[in-house]
Amino acid sequence: MTYTGVGILLALLSSITTAAAHALLKAGRDKLAVRAMIGIIGAVVLAPVCLVVPLPTSDLLPWLLTASALHTTYQLVLVRAYAAEAFSVTYPIARGVVPITTAILGIMLLGDTVSLGSVMGICLVSAGMMAIVIGRAISAVGLIAAGVAGFLTTSYTVVDAHAIRLAPAAVTFIAWFFLLDGIIMFPIFAVVRRGRVAALLQAEWRHGTLAGAMSLVSFGSALIALRLAPVGVVSGVRETSVVFGMLIAALGLHEKVDRRQVSATAVIAGGAIMILASSA
Repeated sequence: MTYTGVGILLALLSSITTAAAHALLKAGRDKLAVRAMIGIIGAVVLAPVCLVVPLPTSDLLPWLLTASALHTTYQLVLVRAYAAEAFSVTYPIARGVVPITTAILGIMLLGDTVSLGSVMGICLVSAGMMAIVIGRAISAVGLIAAGVAGFLTTSYTVVDAHAIRLAPAAVTFIAWFFLLDGIIMFPIFAVVRRGRVAALLQAEWRHGTLAGAMSLVSFGSALIALRLAPVGVVSGVRETSVVFGMLIAALGLHEKVDRRQVSATAVIAGGAIMILASSA
């Protein structure tokens, strides 16, 4: 199997675990507490790794800090979107345009090469994701938050791809990213929820611990995939997490999923299959 093929399989693993992590975040009563727990889990697990991997180089450091800033902003916006609207509405909007925009930027900025079949598959994935939410009622706050989250997802995906390729070893960027994430997110949570920090962490530890474990697998596999395969292809496969997200929304969160949304997820799956076939 080629490096690109391995990257695509890792992107598929990331899509499944991403949907699970986001659903756990949505299910938490205090979503900022769950997100803080995700940061804590990642930092605790990977802090020891930072001591043994090659240090970030001077070329990598600015990109590492930029990635951390983008991810932090994205997570705070996403928490707001999930607080305002149903998971089955906000998640597709937040991820809908990401495969197309990342593919374009990957070609323009990173020199990626993407086959025609993969491009067609990426377009199908995005079209299916946006079709999920056509006609669904959504508040202005929820729409703006989800849209901004989508823009930030595109931005951090391209930055992540460049950074992971600059890193002396993939694990260098992964370990230091998770450490920074925990260092940044917990103080934000502590300030915003001052006076209730211990109580909220105790109340949300199950959701937070599970989401943290899922995030380690999801984002770790996505970052390695970005090192091995074109960013647009990785994003196209990874965003099929919406398919798994719809299943979780219907079966786990008991949200209403209609036939049109089911049809749209079939389009997404078809796009993913096209990407896989074209990249084999």
